[in-house]
Amino acid sequence: MAPILEVRDLSKSFKTFKAVDGLSFGISRGEVYGFLGQNGAGKSTTMRMVLGLIFPDSGSIFINGSEFSNSQRHLLKSIGAIIERPDMYGYLSGWENLKIFATLSGTKVPAARLQEVLEIVGLKGREKDKVSAYSQGMKQRLGIAVAMAHQPELLILDEPTNGLDPQGIAEMRSLIISLSKDHDKTIMISSHLLHEIEQVATNMLILHKGKKISEGSVHQLLNPDDTLT
Repeated sequence: MAPILEVRDLSKSFKTFKAVDGLSFGISRGEVYGFLGQNGAGKSTTMRMVLGLIFPDSGSIFINGSEFSNSQRHLLKSIGAIIERPDMYGYLSGWENLKIFATLSGTKVPAARLQEVLEIVGLKGREKDKVSAYSQGMKQRLGIAVAMAHQPELLILDEPTNGLDPQGIAEMRSLIISLSKDHDKTIMISSHLLHEIEQVATNMLILHKGKKISEGSVHQLLNPDDTLT
């Protein structure tokens, strides 16, 4: 079975800055795939290329075995994503935001599904409150509800714990684990913190200056001596 997402020899430069340099990796169904690197390592640039927000200088992206291009944008229906902080309308309620963004996805999403995703992300009972009254963690979870509304196979989450307080970080970790185990979602999650990736991911890639440094299971990469016994 083809990986749900495969990247082959992907490169992207901005003028003289090489943001992504010959990057290749694959994500199989059921994985929580950690994308680890310092700020500026190329994580967000790679995710933006996968989502067709920017285009690579060279290389290929495959979604469910089909090569993605500007003429194959329908392939993106199998992906839901949050890149950086979700940009919501603060003067509208959580429910109103969810309905608007679900409509923009191009897929007709029934009200029952919207209620379901609100419950999954822990916002049931707060959906009528204005988003301006939400904590940052609640806004982030609403963003995940938006990303999940059209029932994608793969969720791409760019630094989902960034800017959250300790409680919000713990809630986000629990949600990511639940989405994987209880809702059968494949998840790609980026972070500049090893501690965050370690707690939720099954496999990870370490990125430095746009290049892959290492890739494998989280356990093997963090416990290399285990492979020798």
